[in-house]
Amino acid sequence: MLSRSLIAFLLGLPAAMAVIGLYLIATPALPELRLPALLMIFPLWIGIAGASYMLPTRKAAAVLIAISLGGFGLIQVLKNMGGVSL
Repeated sequence: MLSRSLIAFLLGLPAAMAVIGLYLIATPALPELRLPALLMIFPLWIGIAGASYMLPTRKAAAVLIAISLGGFGLIQVLKNMGGVSL
């Protein structure tokens, strides 16, 4: 149970930040949505942490790592292409 809690706590936050970051990149024309989107990181983190309990421990860790690396990697690729200015 401790391993599931650590996976949910430590890997859920970067996954939530990656998802919100991709949302902010997808809607650059609406700057008034930036603060509400950043405030949604905590509820999304709690939702991701709760959903991680439905998967086996290793699969939950792999999924959360894949979401984090994929999201941050996509953000970096978009920034390097010059399409995003954060």
